[in-house]
Amino acid sequence: MLVVALVSSFVFLPVPVSASSCTVFHQARANDSWSRIAARYDMSLKKLLALNGAKTSTMILVGKQICTSDQPVIVIPDVTYKRKDVVAIIREVWPDEHEENALFVAQRESKLNPNVVGGSNDCCVGLFQIYYSVHRSWLSNVGVTEPAQLLDPRVNAQAALALFKRNGNSWKPWWTKSWRP
Repeated sequence: MLVVALVSSFVFLPVPVSASSCTVFHQARANDSWSRIAARYDMSLKKLLALNGAKTSTMILVGKQICTSDQPVIVIPDVTYKRKDVVAIIREVWPDEHEENALFVAQRESKLNPNVVGGSNDCCVGLFQIYYSVHRSWLSNVGVTEPAQLLDPRVNAQAALALFKRNGNSWKPWWTKSWRP
């Protein structure tokens, strides 16, 4: 009886919805605050609090793991592709009239290496360096639900073609000061 009474008197705090999807943690140290941690990781206080199911009044204990990102971690596959195979995939996916520009863009963006993850905070993925977090809402419509899927050269070429079409058959997402076809 006594054990049951003690157990029922504990209050269990809800686990934040995003806790299971957290991919980057900060270990709290002395004098940390929610706003200092948010600034350290260049994120909004609102986002940090949401990731941790916290309020500004929630106490931070030294040593506690604070979630600072729920962006999926991209694991580079062991599969390597030969340059000629990548070129063949791009030629197969893209319409004939756009093949050469597609090859130029993929060469410039990734040197035809489908396993490239680049940009600030590893934002851009694969052959055409698709910015996953910017395009994730519509990428799900073409079957891409995780950034790691964009490391498949065929999937990346298809996503790039979809992006090209979404922009009115324009190369604008890949324009530079020196290149605009």
